Amino acid sequence: MRRCPYLEELVKDKRAFLRVYRFDCHVDHLSKRKYALSDSPPICVRNFEDCPLYQAEKRREDDTITRYTD
Repeated sequence: MRRCPYLEELVKDKRAFLRVYRFDCHVDHLSKRKYALSDSPPICVRNFEDCPLYQAEKRREDDTITRYTD
């Protein structure tokens, strides 16, 4: 399974019937939580290409690389 390259930490806790995902994003420097009844990981693990934070940071890095290669 591929994960977002900007994902710093992912912890999955199971509390009774509830799953709690705690994850840290390198882009916005915030810790987040996601609560789910079934096994449904956050977007950082499922489909990180659709995450707006990932897209913005990737675009910024690509612009920096393009600037130095031109």
